[in-house]
Amino acid sequence: MEIDDLEKFLVIAATENLQRAADRLDTSAGGLSKSLRRLETALDTRLFDRVGKQIRVNDAGRRLQRRAAEIVAMAQQTRAEFGGLARGLECRVAAPAMLQLEWSRRIQQCLALQQPDARLSMTSAYEALALRMLVRGEVDFALVTDAVAAQIPDDMSVRSVGSTTMRVAAAPSHPLVQGRRERPVEVTTETILRYPFAAPRISPFCGEERGIGSDGWREDALPRKISVVVNDYGVLCSLVQGGQLLAYLPEQLLNEIGAVRVKVVDCPYQCTEELIVVWRGGGESWLDSLLQAL
Repeated sequence: MEIDDLEKFLVIAATENLQRAADRLDTSAGGLSKSLRRLETALDTRLFDRVGKQIRVNDAGRRLQRRAAEIVAMAQQTRAEFGGLARGLECRVAAPAMLQLEWSRRIQQCLALQQPDARLSMTSAYEALALRMLVRGEVDFALVTDAVAAQIPDDMSVRSVGSTTMRVAAAPSHPLVQGRRERPVEVTTETILRYPFAAPRISPFCGEERGIGSDGWREDALPRKISVVVNDYGVLCSLVQGGQLLAYLPEQLLNEIGAVRVKVVDCPYQCTEELIVVWRGGGESWLDSLLQAL
């Protein structure tokens, strides 16, 4: 049983399609088929059920996914410790798009300092899916909130990387901000509720559809004027930058998009999320060092 075959198996299992796996690995479907046959022969078991031209991971394949992910991670750490990391090392991260907007640059900066030749690969995934991708070996770590802490397997390492607090964001050209020098701009709830917002219907972290207010604003107590409903936070940020709409965004994101914080001085509510990274800790691996630096 070869490490290379296990690495390929993880991609095949993730895609359940030989051609898509081949495209991802920049190889041929025929070569992957041979690799899969070698692995099944070595283990004396079928890892996929064949349904016509399609393949589906069976129970044995699902058991191997987790074991293979552990073996591949250990092999990578061993190569790093004794032979140095090869050029082309890929750091694979799964996180909700909202957290990627906040954290991708910080992760890239830390990675560039520690492993200049490495490549960062970010995958947008809501929290539960991000954890499943980690367990299956599809990513090296997941960035999530502590709301999913109960779903984290016992053998995973967890580290707090701080928190994010939602704030009202406005462009410098917004009527609430224009001509005012104080930062943050301070207003009352009566004032803020006169202006239109852009808001999502789904939670930015878990992806559940919770309706207007899923961004953490207490819509039940302080109903806003919602002019645009959009679930894509990249689009939402763009709408804020346009200068006509407000949004409720993570505080750290405001600087990233050049927005101004609007402080609602008499609002009794605040939405804060604790952030954690989850990974297979190896003690002294390149990944442990990277996550300690975040």
